[in-house]
Amino acid sequence: MLLSKVMSPALRVVLMLAAVTAAVTPAPAATAGTDRSADRSRQPEPWRPWIQEEWAAPAGRYCAFPLRVHVVSQDVRVRVVDRYPDGAVRREEFAGPLVVDFVDDTTGRTTRQDAGGSGVAEYRPDGGWLRYTIVGPAGFGFRPGDRYPQGYYLLDGLHVITFDGDGTRRMAVALGNQDNVCQTLAGSA
Repeated sequence: MLLSKVMSPALRVVLMLAAVTAAVTPAPAATAGTDRSADRSRQPEPWRPWIQEEWAAPAGRYCAFPLRVHVVSQDVRVRVVDRYPDGAVRREEFAGPLVVDFVDDTTGRTTRQDAGGSGVAEYRPDGGWLRYTIVGPAGFGFRPGDRYPQGYYLLDGLHVITFDGDGTRRMAVALGNQDNVCQTLAGSA
């Protein structure tokens, strides 16, 4: 059975946050005179609704054909977990049910998928992506030039995607399934 099918959403989030913390937090260094108590006292901001917009990608970005995502149902929420000193978002958490249709816009072939996992997005101070951690199922795309085979994937399990300064995407951790929706829609999965 898949990880997402055997544990509660709350436990999945706890495990995901523990994994993210372990994977991305450097070992504490001795810092004389630094008071980190303010960091420990911060609480996540309240959850708020988040809308997954429908989108389309041209042929060649993820798949050999134009890929469209149609949202069937959703109740996704987001909350800010951490901010930079200037107030910019450093880390935010996403969770909630999401069902989508992936559509090959050339043939009309469609596959309906549960993409309602959980995730933590981490941003650089300039707002660019740094890391995205998923406890799936959730979708994510890799483009030509990324450090992972091109495609749009439904990721189930624990996955960590990192972003180089130039935007190149890498799959740093892949524990679970990585189903390429492009192959599914093309009939070769």
